[in-house]
Amino acid sequence: MSRGRKSYSEQTRSRLLDFWRGEEGFGRPLGCVATTFTFDAALFEEQCLARFLALQSNPNETAKAYLIEREEKLSQCFACVLVDQSHVAPDRSLRWHLLPVTLPRGGIQHAKLSILAWENCVRVLIGSANLTDPGYRKNQEHMAVLDFQMGSNGQSGLLRECVHFIDRLRRFAPGHNRSEGPQVALGAFLRSVETWATKLGDAGSTDPDAECRLISLVPDEEQGGRSVLALLGEQWRGPMPDKAWVLSPFYNEGDDATRTAQIFSELLTTRGPRRITFLAPGRKMANGTIELDLPEALTKSSHSSLKHGFGMVLEYVEHDRSPVMRPLHAKSIWLQRDQRAVFMVGSSNFTLAGFGLHAGHNIELNLAYELKDIGSRFAKICDEAYPAFEELEEIDGVKFLGATQHSDETESGAALLPSAFRSVLYRLAAAGGFLELELGPDAPEAFSVLSRGGVPLLDAAGWRNGGAETVVAIAWGESRPPSALDVHWVGSTGEKFSASWVVNVADAGALPPPDELKDLTLAELLDVLTSSRPIYQTVVRILDRREKAAKSASTVEVDPHRKVDTSNFLLRRMRRLSYALEGLRERLEQPIFSLEALRWRLRGPVGPVALAARLAQGDPDSAAFLVAEVAVTLSAVQWHAAGSLDAKQVRAEASETLQEVERIADVTALPLNLRNYVTDTFGEIMK
Repeated sequence: MSRGRKSYSEQTRSRLLDFWRGEEGFGRPLGCVATTFTFDAALFEEQCLARFLALQSNPNETAKAYLIEREEKLSQCFACVLVDQSHVAPDRSLRWHLLPVTLPRGGIQHAKLSILAWENCVRVLIGSANLTDPGYRKNQEHMAVLDFQMGSNGQSGLLRECVHFIDRLRRFAPGHNRSEGPQVALGAFLRSVETWATKLGDAGSTDPDAECRLISLVPDEEQGGRSVLALLGEQWRGPMPDKAWVLSPFYNEGDDATRTAQIFSELLTTRGPRRITFLAPGRKMANGTIELDLPEALTKSSHSSLKHGFGMVLEYVEHDRSPVMRPLHAKSIWLQRDQRAVFMVGSSNFTLAGFGLHAGHNIELNLAYELKDIGSRFAKICDEAYPAFEELEEIDGVKFLGATQHSDETESGAALLPSAFRSVLYRLAAAGGFLELELGPDAPEAFSVLSRGGVPLLDAAGWRNGGAETVVAIAWGESRPPSALDVHWVGSTGEKFSASWVVNVADAGALPPPDELKDLTLAELLDVLTSSRPIYQTVVRILDRREKAAKSASTVEVDPHRKVDTSNFLLRRMRRLSYALEGLRERLEQPIFSLEALRWRLRGPVGPVALAARLAQGDPDSAAFLVAEVAVTLSAVQWHAAGSLDAKQVRAEASETLQEVERIADVTALPLNLRNYVTDTFGEIMK
């Protein structure tokens, strides 16, 4: 372990947001799942997801283009965030799922894991950074990046362990036992990653002198009561280490700090001198005094042969020749003896809750690298990943201030939604949209559920008078579903509380498309399907044309050639439809990886159902003939199912869609010969 280093190695400096961007050869983005403690929905959506989906538009420059592109690409890609219940985001796009995590004994969801899946690569991010602007843009953080790529020869066990960790964690989120909703979609995505893992290799550390293993902490029977420190100790091989470096921005106070340090010291040898160096944020005052954000209790060790040393992490770093404040948020442990070391990075602070040393501990995730030779290239990279710090030779005059006031393990201060309020799903039926509220029998005596606009939806009296049903359906008259509801309740002591109740969708197909896509005319829809440009670019051009047409509506056309509308000439119309059907077929034959994505392609605003409906509206007398051509195109599609989809599901959805198209084809107004043609065509297709 290097001491007194003044700056990061350039080799270990990276913009964390860049890891969400696919590389050449990764292929299409298929889906992602992320876990976090604190959460910024805007950062996740506009920065992380934008990079993952390779969005070309910018919400701050071309809002319409961004909205259309985001909706189109998210409809083809799964995305989900599991966040601690105290930091749910009430405002977000319902195209991605949000699951609040609640631990029964008072701990927090503190793990930071992201699984990003492309066609040819799965990337895993494990570290200390929350999905927030400080976490990804300001703090000093640690992040381990593991790429599992197609065709490599490594093992895929580590990837499966990450999937299994999410499986364990999501049991603490609502809807785990339901047959529809985000939990089902998440389960399908995780199973897909497991399937891909049989074809993908374990990149590990990409160095033969290092091996990496997960160190997880979840309050379930599977954990077997073992703490992070116990699991870390199992990674050490050979004579026990005699040196350790602890990097943490947050520590317990007083006796709890002493207890944590004593248990930690059991990782070291009991023979000969031993040393633990604690690294924490600090600063040098104008009078020469050093302030260190560490509890004074750590100045005393548990044994005479054990020495405690201290280091001050510099939170002002050079950027463009100017000092910039970069708060420390990274957490790591380095164990060493001679040339061997174990380096652990992740989410665990040096606390009882972070290490799992009491019953109400957190959910945490760390990654431990076993370094067989600290002189190896990879070991040097690990060493240089540490932030700049000054090791203090003497502590006389050092002022130990204790833990900072803004520990990421402390409660946010906001009221936590009672566990009786389980899940809210938005559904769409023939009669319209409705919200499905799931409540438990332990609901507060007095409560009310309101829309974000203050419209009452349910209260305790109405719920109990209705039989206190577990699931309550409430009609939702607005065109767009809410992303959250407001819950107000009275506590046992009479105090009044309020919190947000997250809404998800049972089926993403129930979500209405953006207005810009929903209101396309037949001519505009044909333009979209025949264009070689991305959909969002074509639609934006259509919207621009609308605006120009509206402005020039009062202008009198004098050119006789322009007065002639040729758009409805039969040959021209058939030619345009032929090109559009070819574009539709190419769109449907692109690889597809989930049931929700398939339904969007079939029933979305530029799918075969939408095209058939527009044809029927545009020319009711002869539309059935044209609609039959849509059905012929659909029946001839060569599907490319992958991921969580199988051929049986695709055939079933395609068959249902053909039936919808057939219902649109009204043959009553057709001449007999055309009526027979349409009837025979559908009869042949439906065999």
